[in-house]
Amino acid sequence: MRVVAGIVFIVIAALPYTFMLLPDDAPPPPSLDAATEVLSIISPHRREVRQEYSRGFREWMAREHERSVEVQWIDVGGTSKIMKDLESRFAATPHRAGIDLMFGGGVDPFLRGAGFGWLQPVDVSPSILSGIPPSCAGTPVYATDRQWFGVALSGFGILCNKRLLEQLGMPTPNEWKDLGDPVYATWLGSGDPRTSGSVHMCYEIVLQAYGFDEGWRLLTRIAANVRRFGEGGGAVPREVAAGEVAAGMVIDQYARTVIDAVGDDLAFVLPRGVTLIGADSIAMLKGAPSPELAALFIAYCLSPGGQALLYQPIGRNGQEHALHRLPVQASLYNDDPTAPDVDPYAQDAGFAYDTAAAGRRWRIINDLVGVWLIDAHAELTSAWEHVRSDGMAPDQVNALTAPPLTAEELDEIATRWTDARFRLATMTEWSHAAQRRYNELRR
Repeated sequence: MRVVAGIVFIVIAALPYTFMLLPDDAPPPPSLDAATEVLSIISPHRREVRQEYSRGFREWMAREHERSVEVQWIDVGGTSKIMKDLESRFAATPHRAGIDLMFGGGVDPFLRGAGFGWLQPVDVSPSILSGIPPSCAGTPVYATDRQWFGVALSGFGILCNKRLLEQLGMPTPNEWKDLGDPVYATWLGSGDPRTSGSVHMCYEIVLQAYGFDEGWRLLTRIAANVRRFGEGGGAVPREVAAGEVAAGMVIDQYARTVIDAVGDDLAFVLPRGVTLIGADSIAMLKGAPSPELAALFIAYCLSPGGQALLYQPIGRNGQEHALHRLPVQASLYNDDPTAPDVDPYAQDAGFAYDTAAAGRRWRIINDLVGVWLIDAHAELTSAWEHVRSDGMAPDQVNALTAPPLTAEELDEIATRWTDARFRLATMTEWSHAAQRRYNELRR
């Protein structure tokens, strides 16, 4: 089965949807004349998104402002790597990062950036903001102090390979809790939340939707079912499409892109009542080299033309890539026949997502998941195999999945997580504790 799947994988890899592979080297800087202005953006967005916004902004500036501009995209990896990069930049020069904008990665990184003092407010025309609801399914779409703005809306759910599930005789997962079923052992995929903001969001959603204790137990079972942890948010869509795994947690835009490429063998579902639709945001960084140009880029992203880039088909208005994204301008869902047929503003998350708490504990959640579920994955899966073969005895399942600390302890520790010595010592303790737990269960 997996030999055949490997052949399918090679075919899919040749498709133009190569954004799901690891990031390409940044393109060489454009050849500019003296009249061309340069805007710098640090972003986890895939190549197709960058190309469309570069083209669209360049044409808009020439048409509306008679100015020649080029966008310089700075690629350091996923959202978590971007935050580390900005942390280093602001540590070296506290008043500037030498970059104009941060674009993409959800909301939580922008809340963290605002807390660190990295962002600066931008005045956006009231006529633009009036068309954007302040929240979607209980989560903010833009900051009331104008430090960041949602450009697109993203849903987080489960992508599965229906044909493969049928061949394996497995049920189709429709809820996060379904992914913890031992029937999926070795047939789930996951990215690493330490390198991908979208993967991190899936894990944080589970922790908040089910509560920290039950959510951690579920994440442990899911991780134990994972075949391997790939790099970045594109790992799971690539593997599901190729038949390497049967299902996994993904962001909607990646899911829609592979479904468009592969067809009806794939399906994507938003777990009802236990997921959310959040804003993929943009912000001007403190000390931006070109603040006026950065503000214009934000205005373009929120304008009807910039919003249309998110969903319009190839060929319309010069569109070269289908981005499969949801706009934040609410009127487009009724006024534009090519807009997505699912209105995210009509969705109900089913639980209250705490964006402030998610922002505060972003880094410590990544480290907790990394140490307990990813770095010790071989030992975890071995212990899980023993528990399964022993009949899934409740006491063994509970011992395997017990949270390593309480939510209150996590919040207290998070306040000290910037202390490098404390963080390293705590992670070392976690590593030893994880090894002891899994090895004891294996014995």
